[in-house]
Amino acid sequence: MLTSSSSNAPVSAKNLRFGIAAARYNEKLADGLVTHCVAHLVAAGAATRSIKILRVPGTFEVTAAANHLARTGRCHCVIGLGVLLEGQTRHAELIGAAVAHGLTTVSVQTGVPTIFGVVTANTAAQARVRCLGAKYNRGREAAEAAIAMADLCKRSRR
Repeated sequence: MLTSSSSNAPVSAKNLRFGIAAARYNEKLADGLVTHCVAHLVAAGAATRSIKILRVPGTFEVTAAANHLARTGRCHCVIGLGVLLEGQTRHAELIGAAVAHGLTTVSVQTGVPTIFGVVTANTAAQARVRCLGAKYNRGREAAEAAIAMADLCKRSRR
């Protein structure tokens, strides 16, 4: 269970607003990330109306959507979700690095924490475990990080 750094009290997503920028490419896998992410946010107390989801064509476009969400002023944290499968070229590696850098830039420039929830896997089987499974689901893990960062930033502004 996620706990506050200043106490052992569980961190709640109640009264926090989240943006999710999620790729549609590798649709079944990406949908699994979104489903697990939203389910964890709601289970932690976020209202469904406090979660804005923007779907984009591919993982590369996640950064632009995350930037848009961060600049609305309505999100305490923005989560970027996507799935990259290694192929015979370095394409997935380059896209992954660009998105990681882009999400970091969004966070630094806007002051809104961004979470890198992009799965980069060598095989479809590895991606299925991380996107569709319960034990190692990166969507859930991204939600946990988002709750922690949103809570930290909200408390530090008091």
